[in-house]
This record gives sequence, structure tokens and C-alpha cells, in this order.
Amino acid sequence: MQNEKKELPQPASADRVMEWITGGWVQQAIYVAAKLGIADLLADGPKSARELAEATESHAPSLYRILRALCGIGFFQEEGEQRFALGPLGSYLQTGENSLRGMAIMVGEKWHRDAWSHIMYTVKTGKPAFQDVHGMGVFAYLANHPDAGERFNQAMSDMSHRVVSALAYDFSPYDRVIDVGGGHGRLMTAILKAHPGLKGVIYDVPSVIEGTRRHIAEAGLADRCACIAGSFFESVPAGGDVYVLKNILHDWSDDEAAAILRNCRRAIREDGKLLVMEMVVPAGNQPHPSTLIDLEMMIMATGRERTEAEFRTLFRKAGFELERIVPTSASVCMLEGIPV
Repeated sequence: MQNEKKELPQPASADRVMEWITGGWVQQAIYVAAKLGIADLLADGPKSARELAEATESHAPSLYRILRALCGIGFFQEEGEQRFALGPLGSYLQTGENSLRGMAIMVGEKWHRDAWSHIMYTVKTGKPAFQDVHGMGVFAYLANHPDAGERFNQAMSDMSHRVVSALAYDFSPYDRVIDVGGGHGRLMTAILKAHPGLKGVIYDVPSVIEGTRRHIAEAGLADRCACIAGSFFESVPAGGDVYVLKNILHDWSDDEAAAILRNCRRAIREDGKLLVMEMVVPAGNQPHPSTLIDLEMMIMATGRERTEAEFRTLFRKAGFELERIVPTSASVCMLEGIPV
């Protein structure tokens, strides 16, 4: 019996594989455009590569080659000889409400890339590569390196906007919402503006909370929102009706996440609600952002993305019952828990 002849991969398939193999090159080109603020410079119309290079103190021929490559995936459009305009994806690199510029910059920074380049360490040991590369955990690093901390906070604010725009939760029955690990307060700002009778508390580490106070004051909400510094591993402010944790638990191992939730359980009113906003890993292996973000958590910290069953177990471990999961138009879900 003759062996069946294996079909060689079609060129289109090989090209697709090459897209994934060279994905890091694309990310670095996006990083350059984001960090130089190219999309902001094109807000008022097309400019030549030379004009953009002069505005960003860059080497014009090199910048041209970056922008030409990004035209192929929709960030820019070349109009005439070496003259560029925004493409259909270009607005995401502009500063503003719908921006992903902060995320593009953070992911491209050397301190972040160095950890990812050490991925084999994590796979071999089960320990975060970031700790091995930098000699400290990611959150200690961010606290000790203000520039990196600012990049991180801006990236998280970018992601908060996506959650805020997808948020469809009625806070009107409640009096006081506490955002645990609330960063600079973009989520809380949206909640308070949508519910004028509500008061809020943002709780985060001292290195973050000073910026939070500034942002809350600029939003005109200082009289309705307290900004409190502390560690959610030690305690959280007591007496809230709703405790919100947006993209917090995925940073931490099950034991660490349970410790955070237990502090929320001690602080929450008996008729209160726990509202966790996170991705939920779906059953099966269909493409989903959660499985790639899960690798980020594995490399950078001790955390992970979780399935519905894993969230249910985690909630019970900390004294909550997962009552319902509400999908949103973004990749995150709202997991609503009640004290038990």
C-alpha cells in the first residue's frame, strides 16, 4: 500500500503563518508611530514624511519606511510621493477618548519587551519572567520607575474607556460605589456622571492615587468621590453598596485574588454587590483575546485569565456567590456576586 502523498502548504497559508511570525515587527512599527505622535500630527491633514520627521526629530527616510509598512495594515495612507494621511485605523493612535495609543506605547517599551523576550524562563519554571529580568515584581517596578508607571496608567485608562463605553449596569439603586484598584478614575468618572445621586470611592496605591485626585478634580467630581491610598491586600474601605474590581483579579494568583476578595467581603454591606469586570475564557479553543492576555499575565505577574468555573470557585473561596455573568459589547464581562 502506497503512502498517501501529503499536500504542501498553499502559499496563502504560508503567508498567513508569516504574518503571525513577524507580528512583533508590526507591533514595534506601531510603537514608533504611537510614541512619536504621528496620528496626532496628521489630525489637521496630510503631511510629508520629511515634515513629520522634522516635527518628531526623526530620520526622514527611516520614518518613511515605518509609515509605508503601516499603510499596509490600515493605520496610514500614502497620498502622492511620500505624503501621508490617517488610514481607517489611524484614529486609535491619536490622543483622545477612543485611543489605544497608551497601550501601543507601553507594550513597545523596552522594560515590557525585555520580559516577553524571557518567555522561555516562565515556561520552564512557572515563574513570572518580569521578576527574573528586573529583579522585582511588575507593580514594585512601576512604583519605582515613574515613567513606566505613567505609561502603565495611561494604557489602563485606554482600556477603561473600552469598558466604560460597553458598560450597561444600573447603579441607581445604590448610594456608594467603591472602585478597588480604580487607577486614575476613568471608570468611576463615567459611573458618577451617569448617576448624579451616587457617591464614590477610588482606592489604589499611593503612587497612583495622587494622579487620581487630580483627574477627579478636573472632572468636577471632587465633592462626590473620595480618593484613598492603601493596599487591597491589607484592607479596603468599608461600607460600600457596590465593590467594583475592573481587571484586578487577573493580575494575581488564585490565593492572592481570594485575599483581595476576602477583604471586600469583610468591608461590604450584607445586602451589597460585588461587580468584577474581567474577560472570561470561553470553552473550546476558538480565538479570543483572553487567551493572549493570559500569556501577558503569566509573563508579567502571577495572574491568569479565568473560566466561568474558575471564577465560581474563586468567589466561593472568598465568601461570595457568583450570581450572574453579563456579557458586554467589549471583550470583558460583568460578573455579579453577592455575599454569602
